[in-house]
Amino acid sequence: MSIKPIETWYRGYRFRSRTEARWAVFFDALGLQWEYEPQGYLVDGKPYLPDFEVALPSGERIFAEIKGAGTDEHEGEHVDLCRALARESGRRVLLLVGAPGHRLFHLFAPGLPSDGFMAAFFHDYGPMLTVADQYWFQTVALNENTGVLEFTHDARGLVKSFGQGLVDAVTAARSARFEHGESG
Repeated sequence: MSIKPIETWYRGYRFRSRTEARWAVFFDALGLQWEYEPQGYLVDGKPYLPDFEVALPSGERIFAEIKGAGTDEHEGEHVDLCRALARESGRRVLLLVGAPGHRLFHLFAPGLPSDGFMAAFFHDYGPMLTVADQYWFQTVALNENTGVLEFTHDARGLVKSFGQGLVDAVTAARSARFEHGESG
C-alpha cells in the first residue's frame, strides 16, 4: 500500500504535494523568483516535467526537483532524470528531498560524471545556493534514521552561518498550514 500525496493550493498553483507547496513557501520567504512546472522536456527520450525553475540572485536559472521524505537521494529513475536534464539543458538541477531544512542537497551539473553529484545548501546572502566544499562537509552529520546530511549548528550557529533569512524561510515552510482553504 502506498501513501498518496495531498494536492495543495498555494499562490494560485495546485501543487501535487504539500512538500512541493512547502518549497514554494521557502523560495518566497528567501525572495527567490520561481515558476512551477513551467515547461516539459524530452529527456533521454522520456517526457519530463521539472517541478520548479528557480532564478538565483546571480541571474542563473536552475531546475529543482522535489521528492518526498524517504526517497533515495543516490539512485533511481529520478536521479537519472536529474542528471540527464542537467546534461541536456546545460543548467544545474537541484534534487530537494523532503521538507526544507538545514542540510545538504544533491546538485547535478552539466558535464558532471554520470556517477557523480555535488552537495549544495541554501543561505540568505550572496548567490543563496552554495556548493559544499571540504569546510562545509566538516559541519554536517549523517542522520542515521533518514540518511540525510544535516548541519550540526545550534540555533545561534545556524543564524551566524546561513543568515536569519534562511532560518526564517525554513520555519515558514515547515509551519505553513494549507488546510481549510488557507494559503500557506
